[in-house]
This record gives sequence, structure tokens and C-alpha cells, in this order.
Amino acid sequence: MKSLRIDGGYLLTEMTVYINGQPLKLNRVLVDTCATHSKLSIQRLVENGITLSEASTMEVPYVMNASSLSVGPLKIIDFPLEVKKLQDANLDGVLGLDFLKKVGAKINLDAMTLSGSRVI
Repeated sequence: MKSLRIDGGYLLTEMTVYINGQPLKLNRVLVDTCATHSKLSIQRLVENGITLSEASTMEVPYVMNASSLSVGPLKIIDFPLEVKKLQDANLDGVLGLDFLKKVGAKINLDAMTLSGSRVI
């Protein structure tokens, strides 16, 4: 189970993503059941010294595979993520339906937790 919090009107959590063998801990990740795809902030990647190809600087989203993505005990190996400039610069990423469905996510707003029914 992973804790959730509300901050600035957003439902947020933390996640760790491994890119090119390098862990990146993201603290302000929006849990968004309306987003079809999970996303990473290109600003956070650059700030953490993770280099991307030139395609990532384009206005269209750049898709990359994270070697793993984990939100507490919920973990997926080889997971595609969109890398783009997010509308809210204070967000590190977006946890979308692609991840939530894959782990069988259960969002408990009473307990403010995120859990899953599948091990991937």
C-alpha cells in the first residue's frame, strides 16, 4: 500500500523510476484517472542529469521505456512513459490509467492509500 496526499487540489504520491540504470525519485506525482498514459516531466529528468535524445525536445511527447517504475510496493518492469513538459511545472510526473490498470489499482480515498491486486 502506498500513501496518497492532497496538495494544491492534486491527488499526489511518490514514485521511483529507473532510467538507463539510474534511479530517479519523484515526490510530486499526480494520480490521474483521466490520463491515458503515465508521464514524466522533462524538466525533472534534465535537472537530474538524465540525458535524452533530441526527439525529447520536440513539442510532441517522447516515449521512452523505464527499466522499472515503482509506486510503493506496486512495480512494473519495462514500462513506457511519455516525457514532456507538463502544464504544471510543480509536478514531477503523472501516474495514468496505463499503470493503474496494469497493477489493478485500488484508490482508497477514505484511508488515502493506493494498492494493487496484481504483481507484475
